[in-house]
Amino acid sequence: MSFRVRLVLAAAYLVAAVVLALEIPLALNIERRADSDFQTSVLGRAALLSAQVADDVTAAAGAGEAAPAALTAAVRKTAANSGERVIVTDLNGRLLADSSGSAAPGVGFASNRRPEFGVAIGDGRVDFRRRFSQTAGAELLLVTVPVVDQGQVVGAVRLSASRESLVARVHRSWLRLALIGLAVVAGALVLAWILASTVARPLARLRDTAARLGGGDLDARAATEGPKELAELGVSFNRMADALATSLRAQRDFVANASHQLRTPLTGLKLRLEAIRAEGGTAAENASKAELEVDRLSALVADLLALAGAATARPAGTEVDLAELVGAAVERWRGPASEAEKTLAAGRHERADVVADPKDLAQVLDNLIENALRYAPPGTHVTVESLVADGKASIAVADDGPGIPADERERVFERFYRGAEGRRSGAGTGLGLAIVAELVERWGGEVSLADGPGTRIEAAFRRVPADR
Repeated sequence: MSFRVRLVLAAAYLVAAVVLALEIPLALNIERRADSDFQTSVLGRAALLSAQVADDVTAAAGAGEAAPAALTAAVRKTAANSGERVIVTDLNGRLLADSSGSAAPGVGFASNRRPEFGVAIGDGRVDFRRRFSQTAGAELLLVTVPVVDQGQVVGAVRLSASRESLVARVHRSWLRLALIGLAVVAGALVLAWILASTVARPLARLRDTAARLGGGDLDARAATEGPKELAELGVSFNRMADALATSLRAQRDFVANASHQLRTPLTGLKLRLEAIRAEGGTAAENASKAELEVDRLSALVADLLALAGAATARPAGTEVDLAELVGAAVERWRGPASEAEKTLAAGRHERADVVADPKDLAQVLDNLIENALRYAPPGTHVTVESLVADGKASIAVADDGPGIPADERERVFERFYRGAEGRRSGAGTGLGLAIVAELVERWGGEVSLADGPGTRIEAAFRRVPADR
C-alpha cells in the first residue's frame, strides 16, 4: 500500500469517526424532537376538542341520550382536519361519538383492553401510549385527555394518530444527515488526497532519483523544494549522492588507471621473459613459468577494465535481435571450440528483440561460451540459444558436462570466486560471470543458473513487442 493511500485512509478513518460521533447523537435527537413535537401537536388537538365538547358531553351524560349533533360535528371536523380517529366517551365510558363510525354510540367503550380511558376518567390525567393496530397496519400514538366541566371530569377524548408519517419524516431527516456526512467525508478525502499528493510527489521523485543513482547515473540529484522537511531530506540525499559519486568515480578511475598503467610494464616484462626463454638453459624454464603468470596477470587487468566499464552508466541502447547475436557468437567461437575438443552449436534460434548495446550482449555471450569451453571436459556439447517466453527475451548457454556442484551454485556470480574445478584448471580470474551479471543488470535483465543436468546460464531481458 502506497504512502499516499495510507495517508488518505488515515484521514478517511478520522473524518468518518468524527462525522459518526456528531451525526449519531444528532439523529437520535432529531427522532426525540420529532416524537415530542408530534405528541404535543396531537395533545393540543385533543385538549382543544375536549374544551369544545365539555358542555355537550355533560348534557349527553345527564340526559342519557345520544350525543348532541354539535358534539358529533366537532368530532368529525377534528378528524377531517387531522386525519386521526377521534373517540369521545362520557364519565361511565359509554361511547358518545366515533369519527370512524366503527363503534355504535351508547356501547361501553372503556374496558381493560383500553386502560387509557381509566387513566383519563378515573385519575383525571393525560395518557400517552403507543399501540400497534392490526386494522391500520401501523403503530399508533394514542393521546387521551379528560373532558372537564366546572372542575369535574365528565368524560374523555382520545385521538389515535398514525406514526407512519412521523417515522417517514424522521427517516428523511436521517437520509439528509447521511448524505451530508458522505459529502463531508468525500470532501475530506479529496482534500486529503491533494495534501497527500503534495507529500507523495516529492517522495516519488526522490525514489526515482535514488533508482537512477542506483542504476549508475551518478549525476542524479533530488529536488530541494516543497515542504521544509522534504526539502531538507532532498539536501541530505544530495550530499550523500555527492559523496557516493565522488567515491565511486575515484574507485573506477583508480581501477581504470591502474589497469592501463599496468599494461605497459606487463608487456615489457613479457618481452624480456621471452628473450630469456629464447636463450635456453635453466633460466628458460623459469622464464616460461613466469610468462604464464604474466599472461594471467594481463587477463586479470583486462577483466578489471571490463568490470569497471560494466559498472559505469549505460550508453544509449538500440534494438538488437538476440538471434543474430547468437549466430555471430557461434561462428566466432566454433574454431576455439574445435581446438578444445568440444562441440559448439546453435540451439533454438527464435527472433527476440531487446533494447541494449550489442557490444555488451556480445561480451555476455563471449564470457559464457568461454567459461563453458574452459571448464567443461573434452567431448562436451555446448549449445547457444535465443528464446522468447512469458514476455521475456533470453539468451542461454548450456553444456552437457558434469555441471556445478550444489554448494557452489549460489556463489558463481561473485567477483573473484572460483570453484573447485576453476582452481584445478589454473586459468581464469574469477571475474567472467561477475562481468556477465553486471552487463545484464545494466540493461534491466536478470541472469540465473538454471537447474538440471550440466550447466545452463540464462540472461533474460524485457522483450520489445514485435508489432511495436
